[in-house]
Amino acid sequence: MKITLEVKPFADLEVDALATYVFEDDEPVQGRLAEIDKLTGGLLGRLSKSGELTGKPLEITLLHAPTGLKSARLLLIGAGKREQFNPAMQRKVAGVALRNLKSRNVHKVAFLVRESDATEELAQAAAEGRPLLPDSILKIRDQSEARKRQQARKLLEDFLAPEGKKGGR
Repeated sequence: MKITLEVKPFADLEVDALATYVFEDDEPVQGRLAEIDKLTGGLLGRLSKSGELTGKPLEITLLHAPTGLKSARLLLIGAGKREQFNPAMQRKVAGVALRNLKSRNVHKVAFLVRESDATEELAQAAAEGRPLLPDSILKIRDQSEARKRQQARKLLEDFLAPEGKKGGR
């Protein structure tokens, strides 16, 4: 993975996807998001008013070919309450963004940091977020896979059991 830092207008970034985060707030379209909203003709404001863009933790909204941006996609990830935002949440947000985009065969991603979050600590957290998968997701995935294997074994045992016992052909 190659990580570079570029300081340029986000509207001019020619990338497969521009990713950023949204806070859970009465009005989630603020700051840089308000700039993006203006470029996209008010799309983010409309999504917010309709309840599709709320900023709830790790909620994903993916927009294709956003008007006013050179990016092919705009990915918005919920970051929860602004006052609770910290490097750990930044890692989760970046990890969710990159895993979501990787599954869509996206290779070149720009992560837009909000104006008040442009700190070394949060930049490091965004870079570290790529390989992280929250433990809770791993646990749910592993439990689900174990349950599926157990159900498949039981079906096979029932199918192969001699007639007259529990199952049979």
